[in-house]
Amino acid sequence: MEMKKAILAEFEHEAASTRKMLERVPVEKITWAPHDKSMTLDKIARHITNLPLWITTTLTTDERDFATTPSPAVPAYNSGEELAKHFDKNVADAKAALENVNEEDFEKLYVLRAGEKVFYNEPKGRIIRNFALNHMVHHRGQLSVYLRLLDVPVPGMYGPSADEARPA
Repeated sequence: MEMKKAILAEFEHEAASTRKMLERVPVEKITWAPHDKSMTLDKIARHITNLPLWITTTLTTDERDFATTPSPAVPAYNSGEELAKHFDKNVADAKAALENVNEEDFEKLYVLRAGEKVFYNEPKGRIIRNFALNHMVHHRGQLSVYLRLLDVPVPGMYGPSADEARPA
C-alpha cells in the first residue's frame, strides 16, 4: 500500500474520532484544568483543532520556525459543534494536501525549529505520523480525561466507551 493511502486512511479514522471529542467540549468550562500544570480545556481543545494543520504545513513547506511563524489562531466558538466545524476545515485542508502529494515527497526532509534550536529534521512522512497524527491522538486522550472529570459522556474511539451501550 502506498504511504499516501495508508496515512490518509489512518488520518480519516482518527479525525472522525477526534471530532466526536471536540463536539462535546463544554464551553461553560473552558477555563477549567485538571491540575495547575495542565492546559485549560480551552487551550487543549484549540490545540487539537489546529493539529491537522501540521499535515498541510509539512506537505506544502520544508520548514517551520516557531520564532518567526506563530501558530494560527482558532476563531472564537460558542459550542463544541462550532469548535468541531473549525477542526473540519483543517481536516479538509490536510486531506487535500495528502491527496495531492507524490509518494517521493514523504521522503523529503522537513525541519521544525525555534530559531537555532532544531526539534526535527526528518522525512515528511515521519513528521506526519509522529508529530501530527500521534500528537493528535495523544492530546485527544488527554481531552477524554478532561471530559470524564467534568462528567461529560466520553464517546468511543475504538469501540464503545463506558458511557455508550455495548452490543449484546
